[in-house]
Formats: sequence, structure tokens, C-alpha cells
Amino acid sequence: MFDFFNHTFMIYALILGLSLGLAAALISPFLVLNHQSMIADGLSHVAFAGIIFGLLLFDEPIYFALPFVIGAAFLITYLGNLKMISHDASIGVVSAFSLAIGLIAVTLSSGFNRSIESLLVGSILTVTLFDVLFSVGLFLLILSFVLIFYRPLLSITYDSSYAKIKGIKYNFLRYGLSAITAAFIVIGIRSTGMLLISAFIIFPSLIASQFAKSFRQTITFGLILSLITIFIGITFAYHLDIPVGSSIVVIYTVILIAAIGFRKILKEA
Repeated sequence: MFDFFNHTFMIYALILGLSLGLAAALISPFLVLNHQSMIADGLSHVAFAGIIFGLLLFDEPIYFALPFVIGAAFLITYLGNLKMISHDASIGVVSAFSLAIGLIAVTLSSGFNRSIESLLVGSILTVTLFDVLFSVGLFLLILSFVLIFYRPLLSITYDSSYAKIKGIKYNFLRYGLSAITAAFIVIGIRSTGMLLISAFIIFPSLIASQFAKSFRQTITFGLILSLITIFIGITFAYHLDIPVGSSIVVIYTVILIAAIGFRKILKEA
């Protein structure tokens, strides 16, 4: 059953998938519980445009896509802070514009020969050692960020007004969280796809919150859940010859439905 360990590309896929899953589980509560989960979906549309332009301008699209998406994340955060436009609306505006110019670039470029489908659904089994190292580095960066700023991040998640009164560096943390989320999306979209990468951020906290009794437990349960789900998803995808990202998201969804049902049964018992 685990014969895929004999293949280097499957080991790469497993390391990258677990790194992304753990990274997503770490930032998931700070976004989902603060009603910012859709920023992941919005930035995936931005990343689509960034990768398209990166492919057209450079051999390695990440060199363009990463600063492009981080800049878009900063713009979304800035527009949301202005209070003249809601945070959700700012996500919609920036992501829709980015996706539009990305599609225009594909249409007008006669030399574009990459499969759009691979950007939409990803291809984790074709990742390179560079992608793996980048994903591990990203996980370590996000882990360091969360460990260093855990309490301030907790404050801005639950009560931003109180955080500002206490002198917490609200804008720094918001922009920092936006930056690492953007980096996660850029790395993840190439392996998981634009259509699915936001699920990696949304599901861990949604499922963990069904049973967790504290914020710390939400993160812990989310990390454990991500490890198990991604390992099972990659295993199923390999043996059933189906897209890895789709397999992982389906398993996440089944677990969420089961968790909600089980919680409801416990309440009625």
C-alpha cells in the first residue's frame, strides 16, 4: 500500500503536501476565526495572474508571482483598513481585477504554452526539489511568526479594538499575516491549484473548532488533522490515479460533515 515511498517524486509530493498542510493549519485560526478566510480564495485568483506573468517573463514564475501576490495582499489589507470599503469587498475587487488581467495576458500571448488546467487544479506529483525546499522554508517561516507573535495575533483575532488600545502593533501583524498567507498561496497554487488551495486554510479550523475548547486546541487539532488528511489524500490519489488536491479536499469535506454530525449527536444526547 505504501510502495509509493520507492518513488522520489512521491516523497517530494508528500513532504511538500505535509509542509503546506501544517503551514495552513497554523495560520487558519487567525484568518477563519477573524472572518478573513476568503482572503485565501481571493489571493489564489491574484496568484493565477502572477504565475501567468511570471511564466511569460521568467523561467521561474515564482520570482514574479511572490512579490506580486504579496503586494496584492498588502493592497487588500490597506483598502480594508480605510473603512471606505469592506474587507470582503476589497478582496473581491483586487482578485477579480487580477484574474481578469491574467486571462487577458493568456489570450494575447501567442507564446503561452502551459496548461491552464494545471494552474486550476495543480500537479503536486510534478513538483521539483526547489518547490519542496521552498515549502519547507515557508512552513518554518510561518511557524516562527506564529510562535513569536502568538499572543498579539490572538488579540487582533478576537478583539482588534482592545489590541490597538493595548499598544499591540496591529498594522504590522495584519500586514505580516497577509504576507505569509500570500506566500503560502503562491507555493500552494502550483501544486494544489487555484480552485482548491483556499480549502487548505479553511478546513482545519472549521473542523477543529467543532471539538476544541480553546484557541490553542484549535491550532493543535488542526495540525494533527492536516497531517492525517494530507497523508491519506496523497495515498488515495496515488492508488486511484486521481488529482491529489481534489482527493485531499474531498477527505476534508467528509471529515467536516462527520464532525458536525457527531457534535450534533453529542448535544442531543
